[in-house]
Amino acid sequence: MLNKKPIFVNGFQRGGTNILMQLVTSHPQVRVLGGEMHEIFYGRDSQPLQKWLRRLTCTPVLLSTRQHTFWPYRYYERRALPTAVGHYIDLLFYFHKLIAYNPKYDNGRAHPTWADKGKTRMACKCVNGVVLATPLLAEIYPDATFVALVRNGLALCEGFMRRGWSAERFGRMYQTVCNQILHDAGQMENYHIIRFEELMADPTATVRQLYEMAGLDVLATEKFKLQAKKLMGQDGQRGYNFGNKEKELVYVVLDELGNYLRQDVNDNQIARLSAADKTAFLREAEIAMNAFGYLS
Repeated sequence: MLNKKPIFVNGFQRGGTNILMQLVTSHPQVRVLGGEMHEIFYGRDSQPLQKWLRRLTCTPVLLSTRQHTFWPYRYYERRALPTAVGHYIDLLFYFHKLIAYNPKYDNGRAHPTWADKGKTRMACKCVNGVVLATPLLAEIYPDATFVALVRNGLALCEGFMRRGWSAERFGRMYQTVCNQILHDAGQMENYHIIRFEELMADPTATVRQLYEMAGLDVLATEKFKLQAKKLMGQDGQRGYNFGNKEKELVYVVLDELGNYLRQDVNDNQIARLSAADKTAFLREAEIAMNAFGYLS
């Protein structure tokens, strides 16, 4: 394959995967693809021309599997990919790795050449239903590293309900995705699980653990990037913990990461749920919540 030792970050939308992606792609030898996995194949609604061009690139996958393999809102078991389509996907990822905008801490080093970019490791985020495609990606890339970020489902439930989901619907999705994470972690040596709560409580130790999992030298990263996102405060209002606008980047040294991450965000979100909402969610997702220790 053109891409060697890729890194895939699995998790949930609005579950903290953006933080993990920013941290892992801070390494000078790791490049992001320029979008989440489903955006590589389906584009973004805010960019209509790009959206339809990218959906054309998804045609070989769609025709060969008769499924939306990389669509985040499909929760069925994925069918196997033909070998030729696996090579096509690898080529597509390689192309996006070369052209994607990859901000790094500027320490005066020369801008990477095309050859330099080609030698880097790609990193891509897979959320929601795309997590169910992990076995297919592992078939294409036996040398890949998979890191799943799990989070208290009650906190996630609040965010999805704010966007129109019911607690029951999100509970079913949470259980389905967690089932896949647990299955894959039990089957693959190169599959690792990190809890969002551990990342918030001790980001320095968690980043060291993350880099060790991925076979990256933490000392090679002078500063780590974080992206501003609105978070829930104790008063129920959403605001920035740092920065003044969405996706604004800051660069910080490893030992100062804790100053930029908010530890009470889970509690603030869970407090917005009613007792009925919690009961409805747990009716669908209690097994997963127990498996990750959130009900003990």
